[in-house]
Amino acid sequence: MKTMMRAATLSVALLSLGVSVSAHAVDIATVDLAKVMSEIPQSKAIKSKLNTEFDSRIREMQRMETEGQTLADKLKKDESFMSAAERTKSQRRLSELQAEFNVKAQALQEDQRRRYGEEQKKVIEKIKTAVDSIAKSEGYEMVLNRQAVLYTEDKYDISKEVIQQVSKGN
Repeated sequence: MKTMMRAATLSVALLSLGVSVSAHAVDIATVDLAKVMSEIPQSKAIKSKLNTEFDSRIREMQRMETEGQTLADKLKKDESFMSAAERTKSQRRLSELQAEFNVKAQALQEDQRRRYGEEQKKVIEKIKTAVDSIAKSEGYEMVLNRQAVLYTEDKYDISKEVIQQVSKGN
């Protein structure tokens, strides 16, 4: 009760002193980063570059997969006609091939993820530079990611301008 009385007294005192809080309208824009990333030519270039970079390793993985499938089919088909030694040898080879495939597949995925992150970071820097430039030139004080905003009118979305500016700097 005493705390409530103190708060009320403080409020009345501040009002009587003429203390006022003025609200300042903030110019805010939004940008749809997912849309920007999907529409800029740099994103397509990243995919193409990485496909070329990892093409030989992907082909090697496909070759290993085909070899493993062929060996498994042969083992299944001829298992009843094989000696125990031949069956064991084929099963070991298949296990070795599968283990090697798993190790190489994991390494390939990690390398692809790392390289994609490196290339995407460069593009994100270009997007940030474009957003900063547009915000300054159009007088926006704040730019938010459109996915983080529950509602906004399209007139506050600067995604098209960002796409145009980043695409020019291709």
